[in-house]
Amino acid sequence: MEKMTGFWQRFVQFITFINLPIRKKFFLFEFGTFFWFVFIGTITVSSLSFIHYRYSQLTQSTLPYMKVVLCLSPELTSIENALSSTKEFDTTLFYLKGLLARTKNTLSETLVGNQKTTMSGNVFELFIQSLSKEDSQSVEALQMIFKEIGAMEESVLTAQKRKNSLSTEEIEQTKEVLNTHIQKTQELTQALSTRINGLYQDYSQQVNNAIRLSINSVAWVIFVAIILLMLFTRWLREAFSRPIESMIQQIHSLGTGEVDLSKKLKIKSKDEIGTLSREFNKLVDTVYGVTVFKKVIEEDSSLEVVYTRLGEVFEKEAGIDEYRIFDVNAAKQTMNMVYPLSEEIACNEEILHNCTLCRAQKTGHKVSSFEYEGVCKEFLRDEGKKHVCIPLIVSGHAGAVVQFVFKASSAEEVNEKIFKAESYIKHSLSVIETKRLMNTLRESSLVDRLTGLYNRRFLQDHSNQIIASTLRRKKQISLLMCDMDYFKQVNDKYGHDVGDSVLKETSHILKKCVRESDIVIRFGGEEFLILLIDTDVGYGANVAEKIRQSVEEFSFKTTDGILKKTICIGISDFPHDTDGFWQAIKFADVALYKAKESGRNRCIQFTTELWDQKANF
Repeated sequence: MEKMTGFWQRFVQFITFINLPIRKKFFLFEFGTFFWFVFIGTITVSSLSFIHYRYSQLTQSTLPYMKVVLCLSPELTSIENALSSTKEFDTTLFYLKGLLARTKNTLSETLVGNQKTTMSGNVFELFIQSLSKEDSQSVEALQMIFKEIGAMEESVLTAQKRKNSLSTEEIEQTKEVLNTHIQKTQELTQALSTRINGLYQDYSQQVNNAIRLSINSVAWVIFVAIILLMLFTRWLREAFSRPIESMIQQIHSLGTGEVDLSKKLKIKSKDEIGTLSREFNKLVDTVYGVTVFKKVIEEDSSLEVVYTRLGEVFEKEAGIDEYRIFDVNAAKQTMNMVYPLSEEIACNEEILHNCTLCRAQKTGHKVSSFEYEGVCKEFLRDEGKKHVCIPLIVSGHAGAVVQFVFKASSAEEVNEKIFKAESYIKHSLSVIETKRLMNTLRESSLVDRLTGLYNRRFLQDHSNQIIASTLRRKKQISLLMCDMDYFKQVNDKYGHDVGDSVLKETSHILKKCVRESDIVIRFGGEEFLILLIDTDVGYGANVAEKIRQSVEEFSFKTTDGILKKTICIGISDFPHDTDGFWQAIKFADVALYKAKESGRNRCIQFTTELWDQKANF
């Protein structure tokens, strides 16, 4: 129902010129009045012309032939009576000759008269006459009758030439031939009469219908013109008065500080008043939307949720379809795409490992390829695409970077979208800074105090993000599960202080043997889990052997002298060995136990055979 109401509303607006500029409204009002007068006149003339056309059909296609039929009937009766009379055959022939000549002359005048009908009158009459076509069936019937009359006349003339030599039998044959032609002529005349009467009734009905249709058409056109005039006047009044009154009330409320920003002006036209209402609503929307948005994100639980809400307003409020939000880790000089997680980055992936390559992060200024083509060398320039990158400055540096990617669009349209997006970004900076500080405090709970490595809680909180990033880049993670050999003996013999020292030194060895982008986790006790990011098959085994040798060669210092230790390492690859991340950790653990069972101080790569034998260890 609402859709139908909207349709008719738009239809009325269209035909009443509501959406046109004000200066054209009154000009078109004058033009519209003139148009409706001309239109009503045209309908009236057309209706009368249509009646004239129907009347012409009646007078030209039926009346002439009806007249001929009325003339033929008595003539044929006279011919039939003459043949049946007892008068001399010579006298009968003479009488028949005159009747046939008169009948033939009547038919000829009708046929020739129809062919020589001249078109005269004004342009409307000429057009109507051109539409009134000759009744070909009636003409054909008259021609057949004419042919029969001609045949009878020829028989009479032939008989007259031989009147003195005709035998009684020949006279009877002549009468029989004439009677046959008369009978056929009567049949044709009767058929023509029936058809003409039917046409007369039909055309008479059509004339009546044309008159009725014309009256109704003129009446309806006048009615519609009156209704449209009333609607136009009403919509014109509404288009001016109500929006202006509403704006006055809103402006007064703004001045008194009691404005309700959730209220909007109803836009009922697309003229200057509609444009003014639309711009006023945009102002209200921006102020109200940004105010509500800031209140919402202040109550959000995490920075990730804030980034998600930013992405949502970019899409819904600013109308930007392709965007990416990168969070910057200043300590590690890395950046990570936090929203949307399923998108591929439009830049060189090296910026994720070295954020200083990102021009916006490095300079702290907005970077736009609309202003200078190819301004950022790291942007992968797809054909027809341009980008705008905006740094989010928190605590004096770029804590995040928002990237907008546009297809071929006008600079004015892009600037409008960017301006609205920046309004939300500016109002979210203080919230983002607060959330980042909270994250810093939270991250301290994710780090093992003894070794400085991430703890198991870190893996539980960040595993989904690590997995998504790896799968998006179509890479793999090599998982190394490490365990010190006979570590309990160290605590028992040297004490827990020496044991803690050995764990610290071991964590340093592990860090030195892996890359900056890799993750080392104290998994529990003397167990360590290493995530080697973006590796190939076999890489994990090489790193594991390097770690094993480094631990074996390292000399741990104690109060009683030098201590030598060894380490066992189990290796698995995700998603090469399994598409389940936690199952891959389990596979690495199975390989670790196999290494311990096989004599310790060794590295073993997981294979499917080990999983089949897991019950043995």
